[in-house]
Amino acid sequence: MDRRLKAAPGVKLYLQCGTVQVRDYCREQGYMEVFQALGAERLGPACGACGPCGPGVSTRAEEVTVSAINRNFPGRGGPGSTWLASPPTVIASAVAGRVLSFEQLMAEASG
Repeated sequence: MDRRLKAAPGVKLYLQCGTVQVRDYCREQGYMEVFQALGAERLGPACGACGPCGPGVSTRAEEVTVSAINRNFPGRGGPGSTWLASPPTVIASAVAGRVLSFEQLMAEASG
């Protein structure tokens, strides 16, 4: 596996902080640069995909969304399948192009 991790081809990775305070914290900690290097499209703080009223929801039944939002019911994330996961699992899944844990991704990267 390439050590310069990026979102897998065909995967759209969005970062949307729920509040300005969380966004500012991420900036202060240097996390925004990490997300940018991964290829994440950064969206302004809002409810966005949990609405669904913005990027990050599926548009076709065959699409799969892996999201760290805290709500899920049929149709909320679009017509495709939505998997709720921790932020590390969302990132690992985006990089791998399939659903897997951060620990699994690191094991694959080191092996």
